[in-house]
Amino acid sequence: MFFLDGISDVRFPYIAVGLLFAILILYLLAKKWRFWRNVFVGLSLVLGLIYLIWRIGFTLPLSFGAVSIIFGVLLVLAEVMGYSQALVNRLLFINPQKPERHTAEEWDTLPTVDVLIATYNESTSILTKTIVGCLNLDYPKDKITITLCDDGARETAKALCAELGIQYIARPEKSHAKAGNINYALQNTNGRFVALLDADMVPKSAFLQKTIGYFVDDTVGFVQTPQIFSNPDPFQHNLHLNEQIPNEQDLFMREIQAGRARYNAVLHVGTNAVFRRKVLDEIGGIPVGTITEDMATGMLIQARGYQTIFIKEVLCTGLSVETFTDLIRQRERWCRGNIQVVKKWNPLTVKGLTPIQRLIYFDGFIYWFFGAQKMVYLLCPLVYLIFGTVIISTSLQAFTLFWLPSFLVSFLAARLLMRQSRAATWSHIYDVAMAPYLSVAALMEAVFSRPIPFRVTPKGIHENKTRFSLATALPFIIILGLTLYSWVLIPQHIAGNTFSMESVLINMVWTLYNSAAVCISILVCIERPRKRTLERVHMESAVAVNGQTGRVCRISDISETGAKIECEQPDDMDKDEALTLDSQETGKIQGQVAWKKNVGKRSVFGVKFSNYNLETYKKLIKLITDRNQGYHKNDDE
Repeated sequence: MFFLDGISDVRFPYIAVGLLFAILILYLLAKKWRFWRNVFVGLSLVLGLIYLIWRIGFTLPLSFGAVSIIFGVLLVLAEVMGYSQALVNRLLFINPQKPERHTAEEWDTLPTVDVLIATYNESTSILTKTIVGCLNLDYPKDKITITLCDDGARETAKALCAELGIQYIARPEKSHAKAGNINYALQNTNGRFVALLDADMVPKSAFLQKTIGYFVDDTVGFVQTPQIFSNPDPFQHNLHLNEQIPNEQDLFMREIQAGRARYNAVLHVGTNAVFRRKVLDEIGGIPVGTITEDMATGMLIQARGYQTIFIKEVLCTGLSVETFTDLIRQRERWCRGNIQVVKKWNPLTVKGLTPIQRLIYFDGFIYWFFGAQKMVYLLCPLVYLIFGTVIISTSLQAFTLFWLPSFLVSFLAARLLMRQSRAATWSHIYDVAMAPYLSVAALMEAVFSRPIPFRVTPKGIHENKTRFSLATALPFIIILGLTLYSWVLIPQHIAGNTFSMESVLINMVWTLYNSAAVCISILVCIERPRKRTLERVHMESAVAVNGQTGRVCRISDISETGAKIECEQPDDMDKDEALTLDSQETGKIQGQVAWKKNVGKRSVFGVKFSNYNLETYKKLIKLITDRNQGYHKNDDE
C-alpha cells in the first residue's frame, strides 16, 4: 500500500519489533534521567503527528460512499482532538511550577480577612464542621470575620451561626445563584482579603498561615489550593477499589493545576481560595451569567495582569459526590457551564491574556467535548462490524506500523508524567463512563444554549442498601448489547467474504478494549450502601484510659464519633462499659466501649464518644482536619 508496498512481509515484523524495542529502551532511560524524559515526551508528540498526517493523507475512506466518509472524518477529528489535548498536557506536565513557599510571618502587620462560606441547602452537621474548622484557623481573631452566606435563608442556619458566634448573611433576592450569593456578601463585608469556601470544605488550621504570605507581593491576585476529598468517590466505592485508585478529580486538582500555574493560568475551582478584595472589585465581583462562575473568575483576574498561585498542598478537605448518578449531573453542569463561560468570555479574544494562557483556557473548553470524542471511538468499530461500513482504508501492516508505536509511546509518556495520579487505562474508563451524558450536554449547550437551573450537588446523603441505577446504566447496556450483536455477525461476514481477517482483528481488539470500560461503567451504576459517614484518620498518640497513666495505650485512629485504642496489656473491660480518654490533643472525652478484642498480649477496643461540649468538638475537628490528607490517605467511618 503506497510507500509501504516496498516493505516485504518478511521484513515487516523486524521493522515493527525494532521500533517497539527502541521505544522501550528510551522509556527505561526516561524513567531515570530528566533529559531522556524530555526526549521521550518529544518523541511521543512527533510520532503522534506522523500518525495523524498518515491518517489524514492516506486512510480516509473517500471511495466507499457518503456514510463511510462521514464516519471516517469524525474519527479523524476525534483523533486530532486527542492529539491537541495531549500536546497541551505534555506542556503542562513536563515542568510544573514549584513556587517558593511564603508564610503569614512575612507581613509586618497581618491584614484583615473575610472567610465566606457559601451554602444553600447543606445539612446542619456539614455546616457545623466547616464553621468549626474556620473557628480553628490559626489567625488573630480580631483580623478575621467568618460569614455564612446562606442562600436558603434558613432559620436553623441562622441559629447555628448565633450559637457558634459567626456572622450570618441571607440576601433578599436569589439571582445568579452562587455567584450572586458571594457578591452580596462582598458588598456587606470589608476585609482586605477574602477566603472562599464551599459548605462542605473544612480548612486546616494553617490554611491562612500558608496562603496569606503570598499577597505580600502586590501583583498576586488569588491563591488557589486543591479541592481534596475525605470520602471515596463513586468509582472508588462502588467498584471496591477504595485503596487501589485515587479520587477521579485528583489528577486535575493536584497535577494539572500545578502545570497551569507555570503559565499563570491557575483555574479557580470555586472554593479553597484566597482573593485580594481589590482584584475582585476590579472585575466587578464574581462573574455572573453562567452556572459555573469559577473559570471566568480566574481568567478575568489573569487577564488584568495579576499573578495567580497554586499551592500543591492539602489545606482543605471536603465531601465527594456519593452516587454515580449525582456525579454525572455534576459534570453535566460543569460541562455546560464552562461552555457558557467561553461563549461569553472567549479566551481567544479576551484582552490581556498571553498566547499560552489563551491556549490553555481554550484547551479546557475543548476538553468538555471529550464525551462526543469518546462516543465516536465507541461507535466506529460497531458501525463497521454491524453494517460493513469502511471507516479506515488501510492494511494491517500499515496500521500496525503507524498506530502501534504512536499509541505505545503516548501511553508510556502519560505514565511518566502523571506518575501515580492516574493510569491511562483509568482515563479511558472515566471518559467512557461519562461519554453518553457529556456528549449530549456539550452539544446541547454549544448548539442550543438552553438555560438550565443551578442545582447544588448533594453531599453527605448516605444510602443504606444496594441499588442498581438502571436509567443511568441504560446507554452502557445498549452499547454492550450492540457489541455482542456485532460479534455474532462476524462469522457470517467472513463466510460471505465481506470482511477481511485483518479488519476483523483490528475491530475485534478495538471493541474488546471499549467493552471492558463499558462493563465497568455498568458496575459503577450499582450503588453500594455507605455505612460509614465520617472520615477516620490514622494517628499515633498516647492516651490515658480511665486515668491510668501507668498503662501504655495509644489512639491508632479517630473520627468525630469515636476512636480505636490499642493498649500493651490486656484488660477486663466489657462491651458498653463507660470510660474516659485523656490525651494531649483531645483533652478528656467520655465514651463507652463499642467493641473489643485481645491480640496476643495487647488489647484493642473501639470507643464511641458520648456527648461532648463545643471546645472538645473544636479540638476533635482540628485534630482530624489537620491530619487529613484526602481519602486515599485515610479511612472513612
